This record gives sequence, structure tokens and C-alpha cells, in this order.
Amino acid sequence: MFGGKLNHESEFYISGQKLSGIESVDISYSQQNSIIKPIGYSKGLSLVNGEPQKSLSLTRNLLYQDPILNYTGDLVMDGSINYGQYCYGFKMGYLTEYIVNCAIGSVPRVSVNAVILDELTSSSNSAGHIQHPNIYIPNQGSISMTCDNSSTNRVIGFDYSIKCNRKSFFTIGSELPKQVILMPPLEYTAAVQIEIDEAFLQDSHNYLYDRENKIISFSIRGRNQELLQNLTLPKASLISEQINASSDGLLRLTLNYIGHS
Repeated sequence: MFGGKLNHESEFYISGQKLSGIESVDISYSQQNSIIKPIGYSKGLSLVNGEPQKSLSLTRNLLYQDPILNYTGDLVMDGSINYGQYCYGFKMGYLTEYIVNCAIGSVPRVSVNAVILDELTSSSNSAGHIQHPNIYIPNQGSISMTCDNSSTNRVIGFDYSIKCNRKSFFTIGSELPKQVILMPPLEYTAAVQIEIDEAFLQDSHNYLYDRENKIISFSIRGRNQELLQNLTLPKASLISEQINASSDGLLRLTLNYIGHS
């Protein structure tokens, strides 16, 4: 009766598909309240200050082609945590940020942030019968990328993100938004860490003129070379370089890019 639910006894679903490789998932809500002290009243009053804030945060290992990347557009997602005969979830969620991290010695990791616009309930069950993709665990030899200095130096890691800005429109008497619009453009960022063999840093004034002409791409494959994810940085601009030298490591260069589409 008083036993807790272990990790293998819970599952997380997005739009009918079970997700594997999850390290953590958080579905939360919060309400902004304020306490006022009206004249002639000895006790305070608690008033609602705005709409409840509901969100989804998810971190998982990239072991197969990620279905969540498809939600950077206008698609709406539903999701739920299922444990035993119980579930807790939502029906109206929108992706706001998608982050991928790759580093030598670890499996690529995906972090997802989404905003939830409907009510969180114990009756929202997103479990379905979508077939689970085959799992192909990547390693450092099955990850490739193209960027400045990547052909003659050792890339040791990168961070990649897509930010989706959205605006919700409500009408009087409606608890749910009448419309949710993706506010273009999608905003991309990438930071690439390189151990230097041969590399030449840009002259600082070049950043003023060298715009939107970089080719930045990342390819993540399984150990059998099965393609898991292609990530690109459209209209990429190199915005900063940082070189680092320390007594306990090799000379390192960090390249920071932004892009948009």
C-alpha cells in the first residue's frame, strides 16, 4: 500500500508513442497569487494574479530517430506519465525549445521544453499503439559534423538548440486559447568545442561582414550507421570564438553560431 513507484514501473508517452531512454521528465503547474490588505479588513485576501503556468521538461538519451523534433512547427502534442492503472497528462502542448548535446565518452542527450495550455488531469492518457523504432546506440565514431576548422582538428563536443517563439490568443469566456501562432523565425544556436591541431581564428572585425554564409550540420548515426538525426543550422553566422589554454589540457577553441529559418 505504501510502496513507491520505481522507474521501471512508469512510462511516458507523447502523442501515442512511448519514449525510451528517458533520464527525467517533469510536468508541472504553478499559479501566481498575491495577498492584498484592503482597508477595514483585518485579514488578507489571496487573489489570482494571472493564468496558471504549465510546462513540460524532458531529458533523454538519443537512441533512435527523435519524434519530438517534428513539433518545432505548428503541430500540437499531447503527453502523459502512466504508472500502473493511473496516468497524468495533457492534451494541448507546444514545443518551445529543443536542445541536443554531444560529447566524447557519452551518448547524445536531448532536452525538451514545452508549454502546456490546457488543464493537467488524471484522465489524459496519451498511450497508443505506435510502433517503437529500433534502437541504435550512437558512439563518438558515428557522429559527424561540418563547421569551421572541423576537418583539420578534433571536435570533442557540441551543443545545438532550436527556440520556438509562440503567441496564444484568447477570447472572452474561453479558458483555452482560440489560436496558437508560431512567431517566426525559428532561432538556432550552436556551440562547438575543438581541440586544436591546425586552426586560425577570425580577425575580430570579420564578424561585422561575414554573415549568414556558414555551412553548419550535424549527423548522428547508430553504431550500424543507421541515421538517427540530421541537425542543420540555416543561415548560420559565426558570432564568437574563444581560445583556452590550461596546464592540464590541450589548446581548445569554442565556436559559437546563430542561425534562423
